[in-house]
Amino acid sequence: MINIKLKYYLSLLFILAIVFFTQNIEAQNSQIRAKDSIDTQVVTIVKPYTPKISDAFKLNQAPSIKVFNNSQKSIKYTVFSTPAISTFRPEKINSLGLKKFKKEKLFQNFTSIGLGNYGTVLGNLYLNHKIGRGEALAGYVDHSSSQGGIDDLQLEDSFSNNTVQVNYAKALKTFIWNTNLVYARQAINWYGLPNPTTFSINSKQVYSELSLFSGVQFTTGVFKKGSIDFQRFSDAYGSDEYRLKAESVLKLNIFDQLINTDLSIDYLNGKFNQNYLDPEQNSYGNTLFSVVSSHKYLQGDFAVSVGVRVAFLIDSNRNINKFYTYPNIKASYSVVNSIVLAYAQLKGDLIQNTYSDFAQINPFISPTLEIRPSSTPYKLIVGSKGKLSESMAYDLNGSYSKQNDKALFRSNTILNPSVLTNYNQGNSFRIVYDDVAVFIASGALEFDMSKKLMLRLKGDLYKYSSNLEPTVWNLPDFEASLFLNYQISDKWALVGALFYYGSRQDFTTNDSLLLETANENLDSFFDANFQLDFQVSPQWGTFLKVNNMTNANYSRWNNYPVQGFQVLAGTSYKFDF
Repeated sequence: MINIKLKYYLSLLFILAIVFFTQNIEAQNSQIRAKDSIDTQVVTIVKPYTPKISDAFKLNQAPSIKVFNNSQKSIKYTVFSTPAISTFRPEKINSLGLKKFKKEKLFQNFTSIGLGNYGTVLGNLYLNHKIGRGEALAGYVDHSSSQGGIDDLQLEDSFSNNTVQVNYAKALKTFIWNTNLVYARQAINWYGLPNPTTFSINSKQVYSELSLFSGVQFTTGVFKKGSIDFQRFSDAYGSDEYRLKAESVLKLNIFDQLINTDLSIDYLNGKFNQNYLDPEQNSYGNTLFSVVSSHKYLQGDFAVSVGVRVAFLIDSNRNINKFYTYPNIKASYSVVNSIVLAYAQLKGDLIQNTYSDFAQINPFISPTLEIRPSSTPYKLIVGSKGKLSESMAYDLNGSYSKQNDKALFRSNTILNPSVLTNYNQGNSFRIVYDDVAVFIASGALEFDMSKKLMLRLKGDLYKYSSNLEPTVWNLPDFEASLFLNYQISDKWALVGALFYYGSRQDFTTNDSLLLETANENLDSFFDANFQLDFQVSPQWGTFLKVNNMTNANYSRWNNYPVQGFQVLAGTSYKFDF
């Protein structure tokens, strides 16, 4: 038992000795390596520093500020003045005064009278009187007549025009009221006979018109303006026409959007004592209601107005009750800072044709017409206008429209002398209606070279396509005009007007087999006119008018030649009461 323990302790002692001996050898080897020629490399591993809130500490010591003494030292200056010899002597200058121009006196009233060849007489009188503050009464009388004298005519060709007008206007803070009463009388002769005749014809026709207009315009509120216009038109053959038209304009604000609304009622009633081919009375008339609404949008250089026109026609004579709807759109875009403007428009309308309007266009119509409205379902206009320079402006556009029941003037049929009237021998015109497509290319140039000279040139090219008729009777294929206004001096002024009217077509028909039926080609014509004014004194003036300077022998209407070279001289006078 003792031997076993002794062996155990001796084994343990032997193991410890071996470990000690091994470590001693390793230490000696380290010393031997330290003496080698190869240097040792020391590698230091540094752990990145991650700060913590607990690492911060407060600075208890306040900083000290050292104050320096920067007081400014006083400095004294001494000027050594030496006199200099100078010969400059300022002179007293008187102030310049503005040149005073004599204020031109403006006269309230004006009258003129003139006489010319063909027995022509012109005369007019304008009167204006201020009743009170914002209240005025005005009057106007005008007369023009000629004794005729066109060569190679069988019938009388004299004419006269007379107009009397009275106007009353009153302006208040919230509205302006204006009222007109007008009476007009026009006398003409159906002198355009296509064939010689031995029958006695009284070719005189007289038109009379009485109209009363009253309108009011408001400066505030939804209701902007309104008007009532009553007209009575008649002739020497018992024809009567009555027209009553009421219009109003409203501006409504709906959901912060401004809506412009135009309302109108147009009542027309008339009669002719007979038709062209029979003695039966011819009556016509209708009532037209119209509403036009539009809204404007503005976005930078772009502006557009979008709306619609709605019309309702009641024609009791033809048993027609019908709604019409038309577009009413306008758009414009400023291309170059309002110098060049592009624009487009799409619109339509129902037109109320009247005997009065036809007589103003062509006074040689017969008192036997068919009167009915014309409809334009759409008219598209695209163009551009602006300024080419400081003194030149332009407007170019093209349009295409569809016109239903367009009124066209055409010569009446030549009837048998056994049923003779004063207007049924081919010397009057009737109205025919047709659906027509119209294309127009239009251009205008305006030159404002100075305050003394202004020129305006305009031209229109037409292209028509008719439905029932072989052509559009008496409508030109081209029109052009040139207007001149030149202030030569303080006393002299020149106004000129040149017109070119393109060729047209008409048609002559006969109810007799002995006479031919033929197309009539009316040649184009050029008409030049001017007026020269001379101001003798602030109140007195003289003028010289020349019409048809080239003495052209042309016809505006079929078989109706115009007067040749016409000259007229007169005087004018301005005055106050």
